[in-house]
Amino acid sequence: MRFRVALVCAFVSSAAFAAGDFRPLSYAERAAVQIAANYLSSGPQAVYDQLSSTSPLRKLAKNDALQEIEVRFGPPTGATWELQTVVPALKDSTAVFNVSYPSGADETVVLNLEAENADFKVHDLRILAEPSSTEPIFQPMEANAAATPANDNPNRLPLLAGIVACVLAASSLLTATRKAAAARLMIAAGIALVGGGGYIAFNQLRKSEVDAAALQIEAANKESFPRLAKLLPFRRAIAAGTDVASAAPPLALKGVASDVAKLWNAQLDLEQMRVDHATRTLKSEAEPSQTPLTEILRGRLAFLQAKETDSVIAYEHAVNLGPGRDGLWLETSQALDTLGFSDRAETYLKRLSKIGSRDANVYYSLAILAAFHNHQDDAATALKTAWNLRPIVREQLVATPVLWSILRKPDVVTSIKLSAAAEATFASPVVSTRAIQLPPNAQARVSGEYLHVQLGDSELSIPGGACLAPQGTPVVDAGVWSRTEDQKALADFAQLSTVARNAGSYTQPQLRRRIEKAAESLATHNRWNDLIQMTDGLSPRSEQVPADLFFLRDMALQRVNRIEDAKALLMEMTHSPSLKRRNDPQQFVELGGMLSQLDLFDPAIKVLDHAAQMKRDTASGIDDLVGKISMNKRLATKYQTIKTTHFEIHFPDDVSPAFAQQMGDILEKELKREQKWVSTPNFKPVTVNVVWWRDFRSAYTGSDFILGFYQGGKLTIPFAGIPGWYPEITAIMSHELCHAVIAQATNDQAPHWFQEGLAQRVEMVPYKANAFNMYDDDRLLSVSLLDAVLRGSPDPEMIGEAYVVSQTIIRFIESAYGQKGIDTMIGAYRDGATTDEAILKLSGLSVADFDAKLRSWGRGSTKVFENHDLIDYSQQQQEDGQMRWSGRRGSSR
Repeated sequence: MRFRVALVCAFVSSAAFAAGDFRPLSYAERAAVQIAANYLSSGPQAVYDQLSSTSPLRKLAKNDALQEIEVRFGPPTGATWELQTVVPALKDSTAVFNVSYPSGADETVVLNLEAENADFKVHDLRILAEPSSTEPIFQPMEANAAATPANDNPNRLPLLAGIVACVLAASSLLTATRKAAAARLMIAAGIALVGGGGYIAFNQLRKSEVDAAALQIEAANKESFPRLAKLLPFRRAIAAGTDVASAAPPLALKGVASDVAKLWNAQLDLEQMRVDHATRTLKSEAEPSQTPLTEILRGRLAFLQAKETDSVIAYEHAVNLGPGRDGLWLETSQALDTLGFSDRAETYLKRLSKIGSRDANVYYSLAILAAFHNHQDDAATALKTAWNLRPIVREQLVATPVLWSILRKPDVVTSIKLSAAAEATFASPVVSTRAIQLPPNAQARVSGEYLHVQLGDSELSIPGGACLAPQGTPVVDAGVWSRTEDQKALADFAQLSTVARNAGSYTQPQLRRRIEKAAESLATHNRWNDLIQMTDGLSPRSEQVPADLFFLRDMALQRVNRIEDAKALLMEMTHSPSLKRRNDPQQFVELGGMLSQLDLFDPAIKVLDHAAQMKRDTASGIDDLVGKISMNKRLATKYQTIKTTHFEIHFPDDVSPAFAQQMGDILEKELKREQKWVSTPNFKPVTVNVVWWRDFRSAYTGSDFILGFYQGGKLTIPFAGIPGWYPEITAIMSHELCHAVIAQATNDQAPHWFQEGLAQRVEMVPYKANAFNMYDDDRLLSVSLLDAVLRGSPDPEMIGEAYVVSQTIIRFIESAYGQKGIDTMIGAYRDGATTDEAILKLSGLSVADFDAKLRSWGRGSTKVFENHDLIDYSQQQQEDGQMRWSGRRGSSR
């Protein structure tokens, strides 16, 4: 489960709103879910068995009807179906499913149902490539009338000529003189002949038009259910992603089948970046069209071409054609937001709440939006609605800073417990109250209001469907969905490795989400080369490709030491039209930070200045970041430098070189001491930036509580001018040095909690606190949340708790598994393991079970952890008479 937060920054001017309750499933939707499950299990026969007595499919031969069902639904093998929420007016007659096929192609299936014999049966079904029966709000313009082909009935021209001749002859007759009697007689005869011919022609025309109308009615009666069966091989090839060309339908197709084939081809063209082909096909259609897929593809094409207005109009035409459902509105909202139409995007997002959408993503997004505008009660209401619909791993909420105050509200804390060892495991109070009978091969799972059904390699997702779960359906923790999605995303790499390199693929929402999730999972598992392969050939100038994908690619390039390529990519991103168009300063801030880490200081400052202009209410924070970058530039270009075997020390002009040399000597000794915990025999030289405390506080932290940091391969410490290397000073330096050591030992792949925990462990201080003797259970952070807190929590108190818990975990590992345990964790991270995988390798336990074992040990362990191997470098220096090097030149700080 994922929820997008990109909309948040765009909605700065929105008013307060209340998140509506989700709407329960109707009886018609319940029946549709049963039918969909049976279809995924046993194919078209399951749908045929549930046709109503009046269904037009009943008029077809059974085999023909089965083919018509499959060509619309697509092959069940490997398909993922998800029930969407329709507008209230349709809830008792219509069910809509979004379908995603193994190839990445997507479809929307609409089932029209009717009550029959105390149950709901399928009257008919259609897809978006078929014309809508709904009259659009935007009526066709005159351009369409001009495009209507002329009638070529051969009787029209003679009839017109006859009528004209009659008029002219009658005029001559009335004006002729009496002396021209013979002429008048001849003219009268001509009138009779021409008039008679005209009358005959008129009757023939009437008869031909009546006959033509009768033929049309007869044809319509014969095809009251449009026949698409000839497209079945084409549909199967599209779904599987196999050789589509060899399965292409014949050119001689007529009617609706021909129109559907054209649109499917246009969809393929768009995915594969054959933009000219797609454009020609869509231009040949009426504008606006009565076919929803035509307008959706126009919206996607215009989105691909950055034609903002055209995309907006096309998407809204598609919305007008119906059926009204949350899936299309969410796609429209995301597209409008990306193109800069934030007000319209917000309107669609709010509309989703008003129709009672059962998609938890909607309410998570609404919670973020409300929190962003400090509407805390609305945010809490939306967050609890989302949580009850489908709980997610708490790390995703903790990693969203704007929600921190909401997560601390008493009525939220009782639902979303950050101290619990395991992820949320609960089911709706109405679970199984309206149970359906699933096929024998179905495996159902429930979490909150969400029901998931696995049928072989096919899936059926029913938001708000817990009430339909069969009795005894297992209730799973929220992490199951994250772990399952992660595994699927990694398995998806082979399928997506080529598709993802086509910018056109990102115009399809389902495919775009699959690619984004695959990229995130590859990064999580440190599969950097695979991530680079999947994103090769993409350009930041392609607006439809999410910026986050390029940030991940840049990270991957750095991890495989392609630094120059990483710099080039970031520089290209500074010219991205998508970034410039969007009202999202946060992405510019992220880009500025990444530029700075690669020492691209001037471009970083330029990007951050742009972000400050976009969002003046946070300009002071951005100014602070610019100050840090300016300081980094000074450190890199203006400071003195001294090198030791493993360190390059940059220090101010008014500090003695002897001071820097002594610092280097201590760092070398500390590096040797830390090898006891982290072996790095091939340790590469590290830059150490030494600054005055005043500069450090003003330029970097703005705080008295941060005394050093390691970032971008550099140590920065405020030790210029210190009077001596007392234990408290060397402890800080050892801490930051340990970060560098761990980064090199694990290829910078260890999580923050392990980094901070082990860095505290190696500090030369007399003792460290045991978290379990400091905090009550409800204040202890779950192991699974530590990283999210340490990465970006705005709560200093919570960060402090995360530090203490992290250090306690390292002590537990040492106690239970010895130094070998630390080595096992380091080796696992170096090989690309996640925390879950590393802990499993260490202990054979899940993170939740490991957490429970940790708590049991912590409660029975010592109150504090003592250290005995302390070295007082200041004492050694006094004995050696070497205190003079701590002096400084120039003015005092």
